[in-house]
Amino acid sequence: MLYRVFQMLVALVPLAGFALALLPVQERMFGGQATQGILLLLVALAVLAVVEGLLFRYWILPRWGDRVAERLYAGSYLPENDALAQLAERIMNENAPGLIPALEEMVRHQPGRLRGWLELAHLQQELLQDKASALRSLELGAASMRDPEDAALLLYRAGSLCRKVMHDSAAATHFFEQAASRYADTVYGRQSATSLKSLNQH
Repeated sequence: MLYRVFQMLVALVPLAGFALALLPVQERMFGGQATQGILLLLVALAVLAVVEGLLFRYWILPRWGDRVAERLYAGSYLPENDALAQLAERIMNENAPGLIPALEEMVRHQPGRLRGWLELAHLQQELLQDKASALRSLELGAASMRDPEDAALLLYRAGSLCRKVMHDSAAATHFFEQAASRYADTVYGRQSATSLKSLNQH
């Protein structure tokens, strides 16, 4: 939640810059230099559109998309009826990383459950700042899944973690290759193949 708030605050920074740019626009509009004012306004709008577009395209939307995908693929649940969901929610709401080992134990007792591995990896990454543990959880989870779509999702998330957060292209390639070759007919198998091509182009 705090990270999403931070993202939105960063997205507002260009808007603040645009608001400041309107001051000289107003001066020209009311100072008999309407043409210059209009040109300056158009330039400011173009810069705002480019900056905001890049922020949303490459930083904000991918993270949101991952979270939405997790919810769609992992299924819905009522936290009050689910001990694992209750514990994960408590850890996040109370910022209680000390409870993560208990969640890990729960997940290992339900190894075929996609949501458990996703929640565990997310908390390890966000609260513990332990990217290596998050990666191991995604890898173990993928090995535990019976559904090809679920396994492909976890491998894709592992590859994305290596690429975007850990900046390890070799590891990212490894996970994307696994997902693309083993689960070529799944949504995230195809997405992994696309990511693999993008990596190879750089």
